[in-house]
Amino acid sequence: MGGLKINADAEVLDTQGNVIPGLYAAGETTGGVHGGNRIGGNAVCDFVVFGQIAGNNASVYTAD
Repeated sequence: MGGLKINADAEVLDTQGNVIPGLYAAGETTGGVHGGNRIGGNAVCDFVVFGQIAGNNASVYTAD
């Protein structure tokens, strides 16, 4: 848990903290805004909410 660092828009950040354009992530593979780890059962709301954020932002990105 906590491999890819993301921001509140579910955008993946590089090692310098910059957004990687067009790359979104959610769930237990992410950290950053969520911290380095989380308790398994508590991740359900997290991956549902950030999954929707990631999906919405990815669809907007690809529509441009």
